[in-house]
Amino acid sequence: MRPYLKPVLIAGLIAIGMGIGFYTARYYDRAGSPGRIEGFFWPHLKQIYPFVTVDQYRKTFNLDRLKGKWSFIYFGYTHCPDICPVTLAILSRVYIHLTQLEPDAKIQVLFVTADPERDKPEQLEKYVTYFNKHFIGLGGTPAQVQSLAVQLGAVAETQTNGNGDYQVNHSASVFLTDPGARLVTVYATPHDARSIEERFLKIKDFIERQVKS
Repeated sequence: MRPYLKPVLIAGLIAIGMGIGFYTARYYDRAGSPGRIEGFFWPHLKQIYPFVTVDQYRKTFNLDRLKGKWSFIYFGYTHCPDICPVTLAILSRVYIHLTQLEPDAKIQVLFVTADPERDKPEQLEKYVTYFNKHFIGLGGTPAQVQSLAVQLGAVAETQTNGNGDYQVNHSASVFLTDPGARLVTVYATPHDARSIEERFLKIKDFIERQVKS
């Protein structure tokens, strides 16, 4: 992927971001305050609705497998030359550290292909497990991938080159959903393992306190 998105793609990302209501750092009263948490959508969490994709083992991955877990979701493709491998390496560090720090937390990392025509299950399995054996790769038909992508606000654009090959310009954000299958925050680039972990722990603590109260 190029280090920048084309202007039209950037405009689309901005429009989508406005549509899902991206709320940056805010203060609330003590009764229901999450304190100051950057990029937390509270109280306007976006519910994810039924979708169907296929994982690297050709098993259905749908809304039921999103519920009950904290999911870090990243859209990319296996032929991506730069941002995808860098981001997955960072998410692997995040996953390892968080599962050690919070052994009872149910956390999963999902890599959703933005190139479903080329990224078949076998390719996804080799790719995601290279970074972490616990990562889940999702693909399927273009329509199946879109059934999740459009809900999160992820976009992609295929760009061909002179020799008939192509690359995919895609969203570089990491999306976080909670065990209720709600989009709670979006991590924009540049990605940093420590900041991802810190925001996650704050959000997780606040939502769990809300459930108990």
